[in-house]
Amino acid sequence: MKKRVIIASAALLAAIAVGAGCFYYIRIGNQKGGSARPPLPEGMENRQDIITATGTTATGLVEKELEFSFLDTDLIVDEVYVSSSDEVEKGAKVLKITDNSLREATRELERAQMEASLAYRQGVIDYETGKLDAESELKKSQIEAEFAQTVYDDAIAAAEVEVQKAQQEADDAQEIVDEYTAAIEEDYYYTEYEVEEKKAAYEKNVALFFEKLDDYGYELDDDDEDDDDPNTFKIVKKEGEGGGQSSDGEETVLQLLKSEYQENKEEYDQALEDYEAATQKAKAGIANAQDTLQLKLLALQNAQISLEKTKVSAQADYDSTVIKGEKAQASYETALKSLKETLEVLEDDEEEASENYELFMETIGDGYLYTEKAGTILMVRANENTELSKDGILLAYSDADTIQVTASVDQADIAEIEIGETAAVVMEDYKTYTGVVTQINPVSESSSRASVSYQVVLDLDGDISGLSANITANVYFGMTGDEYDKLQSERGESR
Repeated sequence: MKKRVIIASAALLAAIAVGAGCFYYIRIGNQKGGSARPPLPEGMENRQDIITATGTTATGLVEKELEFSFLDTDLIVDEVYVSSSDEVEKGAKVLKITDNSLREATRELERAQMEASLAYRQGVIDYETGKLDAESELKKSQIEAEFAQTVYDDAIAAAEVEVQKAQQEADDAQEIVDEYTAAIEEDYYYTEYEVEEKKAAYEKNVALFFEKLDDYGYELDDDDEDDDDPNTFKIVKKEGEGGGQSSDGEETVLQLLKSEYQENKEEYDQALEDYEAATQKAKAGIANAQDTLQLKLLALQNAQISLEKTKVSAQADYDSTVIKGEKAQASYETALKSLKETLEVLEDDEEEASENYELFMETIGDGYLYTEKAGTILMVRANENTELSKDGILLAYSDADTIQVTASVDQADIAEIEIGETAAVVMEDYKTYTGVVTQINPVSESSSRASVSYQVVLDLDGDISGLSANITANVYFGMTGDEYDKLQSERGESR
């Protein structure tokens, strides 16, 4: 059994080597061609848009390259149906991948397609929501800019009101301090309570009482030797005067005078007491009023500082709001652009996921890889029970129905040529063909340090039944075969 495996492996390696050799031969054959640039035909010397090159015809080559780099699932080859040198028809089976790997790959792509679709739908919602938010922000910024001056004025006015309020409170506190100070310095309460007037009235009535007391021959007597209060003394007739007899009228007058001066004494004492109490209260009030004044002055200072800060802050807010308003439209457009770009990325992801799924299904959706044209197998890079390469050339085979021209283009001109561009292909003794650029070989062909050229492959349109390989051709990029023939015809007629 082991010997059979070794023999089979050797045979497989030999087949691959033969196929690779044929493939290399055809590729090299396709790349042959002179590097000399043919001159422009007579009458076309001034055409600056025409690039000329020399090339050689060769049988067409079909290269099948898988482009499954997006796939994480490993594709396992179940069977390989062709080998090098096999003649195959169009639509022939090349290989089959295992059912398990086909299922896993299909599920992965379907899942990626669904996730991309859901992400795009959510992106649409986010786009519309973000658009509304951006519009709202635009309107808000425009309104704020419109009323920026009003907001600024209101902020300053409010801060100034606080300063005015604090100033008034400080003035009121100072007024109280001044009132207390003036009351003490000017002995305000002495006058307020009429201490001097009440004292004078008391003293006057006391003097009058004692004057009458003496005139009437009376005196004050108190049985209590320890009582010095004259108000408690009794009015008695002096001994030896008037026979010691008292007069009711005199005593009545003296009692009235006594009551009068006693009442004056009480009023005077009360006024004096009120005066002293008010003075003490004023002295204590000065300290409190001064403390209150200091607090109010500090509050005033803070309000003034706050006003200055408000001016700076309000000015900064005003400037910021105005600038934001001026830039609101640009910010709105930038926000919309960002939202749109994000949505476009999600849309591209959804399209890419769908394209990946479709590409996979078209290429190997039923588990089989098929030939696209009839031809001879030159190379197949696949072995049973091994992982299938997801990129690079997997299969190459000749295509007898296609004739290609590989032209050598100078390095100075290669940047002007693109895939899909047409060119007139002229071969001696053959009709003029139109070629379509299908490949630009990125590997330069250098014959010297001063001369570097690139290989450009063109497929010929039209009837190629009379053509064969290794025919030298002049290639004129920038025109079709019909345009070349028309110019030649016009030149012939002008002669």
